[in-house]
Amino acid sequence: MIPVKLQLTNFLSYQNTAVLDFQSLHLAGIAGLNGAGKSSIIDAMTWALFGKSRSKSDDDVVNRRAAKNDDTAEIIFDFELDNQIYRIMRRKRARRAMKVELQVAVDYEAGEWKTLTRAKRRETDTAVEELLRMNYDTFTNASFLLQGQADEFTTKTAGQRKEILADLLGVNDWEKYRETAANRRKSEENSLNLLDGQMGEIERELAEEPARKTALEAAQGERDRVSRELKTQETLLNQVRQTAELIKQQTEAVRQLNVTLARTRRQVQELETTRDEKQKELARYEAILAEGETIQANYAAWQQAEATFQSWQNKADAFHRLQNQMHPLENKITEARSRLRQQASHLQAERERVGQMRGERETLTAEQKSVQSDLESLEKALAALAETEATYEAARQALQSLTLERNQVARELKQLETEAGNIEKLRIDLKKQEALQTSTEQKLAELTQELAELTAVQEQLAALKNEASGREAEQPLLREQMTRIQTRIDQLKEAGDEGECPLCGQALSQAHQESVIAELQEEGRTLGDHFRTNKSRLLAISTEIADLEKQLKEKGKLERAQKQHQQTLATAVAQISELSRRIASWEAEGAPHLAALTVQLEDDTAVVTHQKQVNDLAAALAPKKEKTAAHQQKQKRFAQIEARLAEIEKAITRWESTGESELSTVNHSLSTDSVLPEAQTSLLALQQQAIEVGYVAEAHEAARQARDTLKKAPERHKQWEQANTAVDALNSTLETLNKQLAHQQETLTEQETQLATAEKQLNTLTSSQTIPLNKLEDEVHTLREAHQEAERRVGRAQQDLFVLDNQRQRRTQFQTERRELTERIQQLKMLEEACGRNGVQALLIERALPEIEDYANTLLERLTGGRMRVEFVTEKQLKSRHDTAETLDIRIADEAGVRPYENYSGGEQFRVNFAIRLALSHILAKRAGARLQTLVIDEGFGSQDPEGRQKLVEAINTIQDDFARVLVITHVEELKDAFPSRIDIVKTPQGSQIQVTA
Repeated sequence: MIPVKLQLTNFLSYQNTAVLDFQSLHLAGIAGLNGAGKSSIIDAMTWALFGKSRSKSDDDVVNRRAAKNDDTAEIIFDFELDNQIYRIMRRKRARRAMKVELQVAVDYEAGEWKTLTRAKRRETDTAVEELLRMNYDTFTNASFLLQGQADEFTTKTAGQRKEILADLLGVNDWEKYRETAANRRKSEENSLNLLDGQMGEIERELAEEPARKTALEAAQGERDRVSRELKTQETLLNQVRQTAELIKQQTEAVRQLNVTLARTRRQVQELETTRDEKQKELARYEAILAEGETIQANYAAWQQAEATFQSWQNKADAFHRLQNQMHPLENKITEARSRLRQQASHLQAERERVGQMRGERETLTAEQKSVQSDLESLEKALAALAETEATYEAARQALQSLTLERNQVARELKQLETEAGNIEKLRIDLKKQEALQTSTEQKLAELTQELAELTAVQEQLAALKNEASGREAEQPLLREQMTRIQTRIDQLKEAGDEGECPLCGQALSQAHQESVIAELQEEGRTLGDHFRTNKSRLLAISTEIADLEKQLKEKGKLERAQKQHQQTLATAVAQISELSRRIASWEAEGAPHLAALTVQLEDDTAVVTHQKQVNDLAAALAPKKEKTAAHQQKQKRFAQIEARLAEIEKAITRWESTGESELSTVNHSLSTDSVLPEAQTSLLALQQQAIEVGYVAEAHEAARQARDTLKKAPERHKQWEQANTAVDALNSTLETLNKQLAHQQETLTEQETQLATAEKQLNTLTSSQTIPLNKLEDEVHTLREAHQEAERRVGRAQQDLFVLDNQRQRRTQFQTERRELTERIQQLKMLEEACGRNGVQALLIERALPEIEDYANTLLERLTGGRMRVEFVTEKQLKSRHDTAETLDIRIADEAGVRPYENYSGGEQFRVNFAIRLALSHILAKRAGARLQTLVIDEGFGSQDPEGRQKLVEAINTIQDDFARVLVITHVEELKDAFPSRIDIVKTPQGSQIQVTA
C-alpha cells in the first residue's frame, strides 16, 4: 500500500479541510509542536482503511467544535496497490453510524471512479482487508513504528516475547487448533467415562439372571390360579345378570304403562277443557248476531263519510304539490336580487377608492424624487468609506498575524515554563525511584528464599495425593471382589451337600463344600483387611494433605507478592532510565530555548504601532454603519414607492376600462326589477293553478272528524261477518269432541287393568333375586384386575429376561466402542501436544527467528558502524538439573562483550529496539502476503546523542530504497531538515494545517 493523497475534515485536531499530497514525497519528516496533529495523520490513514485509530471511541475522532455544530468528520484517502489506485472515504457524525465507501480509479487524472462499496459497512471493511491482505493489527505492527512501542519486544520477559512474536507471526492460530483438540479430547474422555459407567450397569444387570428366572416362574403360577377363580365367578355372574335383565325389562314395562296411563288421563282432561272453550265461543258469536241490524246501519254511514274525506284529501295533495314547485323559484329570485345589491355596493366602494388613489399618486411622485436625491448623496459617502475600510482590513490582518505569532511564542514559553516545573518534580521522583529500587531488590531476595522452602512442601503434597489417588481407585475394586466372594459363599450354602458345585461343576460333598467356603472366607478376610488398611491410611493422608495445603496457601500470596515486586522493580528501573533521559534532554535543549523565548517576548514595539494604526482607521469607519443603515432605508422606501405607484396605475386603468360600465348595468337591473324574468313567469303560472284547485282546509278538517266518529264501524261489521260463518262450524266441532271424550274414557279403564297385572309380575321376579349383582360384579372386577396384574408381572419378568440378551449385545458393542475411544483419545493427546507451545508454534517461531536476527543485525550494523549485534537464544541451561528449557532471550554484544539490555545507554537501547522492530515489521508484512511498501516512524529521537541521531538518519536513508514512502515524525529541531522533504503541522484557531516542503 502506497499513500497517494490524504484529505482530512473535522478529524481530531483538523477542522477546516486539510490536504496532504504524497505523490512528490519519498522520504519525508513530519514536524510540529506537541499536540499540533502530527500523529493524527497516521490515525487518519488507519481510520480510513479500517475504521480504527488510537481513539477510544468512534465519536472521539470527530473534532470537538465540529461535534458541537453537528458537523461530519471525513477522511478521503487515495492509495496505490499493485499499480492500481483506490479511494476510500469514511465519514462519522457524533452519535451517528459510521459510513464508508470504496472506489477504484478508472481514470485518476480525469476523476473517473468505479464503486466497490458493498451493501453493509462490515462487508466493505472486509473487502478492504482482503485487498490489503492485512487487518488493522497486522498493518499497524508492520508499517508503523508507533510512539512508545519501540521497546515493546525488547523489555518483555522471555515468555512475553514468545507471546508477542506468536501474535505477530500469526502462530496463535495453532493455539486455537490445540484448544479444539483439547476440547475434543475432553469430550471423548467424558464419553469414555460414560461408557464405562454403562458397561458397569450392564454387568450388574446380567448378574441378576437367575433371580429373574425364579420371578418369572412365580408370576406364571399366580396368573394360572387367578385365571381359574375368575372363570368360576364369571359363570355365576352371567346367571345373575340374566335375572337382573328380566327384572329390568319388567320394570321398564311397568314404567311405560304408567307413562301411557298418564298420557291418556291428560288427553281426557284436554278434551274436556277444549269442549268447554268451544261452548263459550259459540255463546259469544250468538250475542254478536243478535245486534246485526245496528252494525250494518253504522257500517253504511262510515262508507259515506270515508268517500267525502278522500275527495278533500285528493285536492289537498294537488295544492301541496304546486306549493312545493313554487318555493325553489321564489328562493332563486330572492337570491338574485340580493347578489345584484351586493355587487352594486362593491362597485360603488371601488369608485370611491379609485378617486382616493388619484390624489395619492401625486403625493408619491413628489416623494420619489426626494428619495432619489438622498440615495445619490449616501452612495458617494459610502464609496469613500469603502476605501478607508480596505486600508483598515489590511492593517488588522497584519496586526492579527503579529499577535498570533506572539501568542504562539507565549504558549510555547508557557509550555516550557511548565516543563521546567515538571523537571524539578522529576528530580524528586528520580530520588524516590532509586530508593524504591533498593528496597524492592532486598524484598525480592527474601521472597525468593521463602518460595524455595515451599517447593519441598509442594513435592511432598504431590506424593501424598498420588498415593491417595491410587488407594481410592483400589477401594471399589476391593469392595466388588468381596461382594463377589460373598455371593459365591451364599451359592455354596444354598446348594447343600448334593448335586454339583455351582462354582467348579464337581460333585458337591460336605467336605468339598466346607473346604471351598473356608478358602473363600480366607480370601475375603485378606481383601477386607486390605480394604480397611486403605481406609485408615486414606484418613491419615487426608489429615496430612490438609496440613500441607494449609502451609501452601501462603505460596500463592508469596508468588503474587514476588510478581508484584518484580513488576515494581522493572517499573522503577524503567522510570529511572526515562527520568534521567528527560532531565538530560531538558538541560541540553529546553532550558536554553526557554531563555531565548523570554527575551523575544519582552519587545512589543511592533505590536503597539500596528494597534494604534488599526484604532485610528476604526474611528474613521465609525459613521459607516449609520450611513449604510440610512442607505438601506432609502432604498427600501424607493422600492415601496415604485411598487405602490404601479399598483395605483393598475387599479385606475382597470376601473376606467370595466368598472364604470359594470356599475351602470347593475343599477339599471335593480331599478327595473329585471331579475330572472323566466323564473318570475313560471311562478305566476303556478300560483294561478293553485287557485283553480279549489282546496278549503276547513272543509277538509270537517270531513276528517265525521269519518273518525264512525271509526269502529268497520271492525264491528267484520266481527258480525265472522260470527255468521263460525256458528255452524262450532256446533259440528262440539259434537266431534263429545264422541272423542267417550272413547278415551274407555281406553283409560283398560290401561289401568294392564298396569296392575304388570306390577304383580315384577314383584314375583324381584323376590327370586337373592345374590346382589353389584357385589358379585365387584368381586369379578377385582379378580380381573388381579389377573391383569399377574399377566403384567409375567410380561415384565419375560421382558427382564429378554433385556439381558440385548444387554449382552450392547456389552459387546460397548467394548468395541471403548477400544475406538481409547485410540482416539491417544491420537487427540498427540495432536494437542503437537499444536501446543512446544510443538508447531515453537517450530514456526524458531524458523522465523534466524531471518529476524539477520535482518535486525544488518540494520544494526548500519546504525552502530558494525559495533553492535543481537542474538536470539531459544534454549537455556536449568540450574536444578542437567537439562535445558525453552526460552526467548536477547543477547546484545558490542566491542566490550555481551551485556544485559539495561546496561546500555538510552541511545544504544533505542537503536537495538529500532533494528529489531523494523525486522519484525519486515517479517510480518512478508508472512501476511503483502510487500512492506510504506514505513511510518512515530518515535522520539530525544534519547540519541548527535552522533546517534546522525546514525539513525543514515540508517533511514540507507533503507529508504526498500520502501515507496518513508515518513518520520520527530520533535527534535535539528532533524526537521535532515530529510529530503518536510511536512510541517501548524496548530491554528481554525484547526491544524499542513504545509509541505518538497
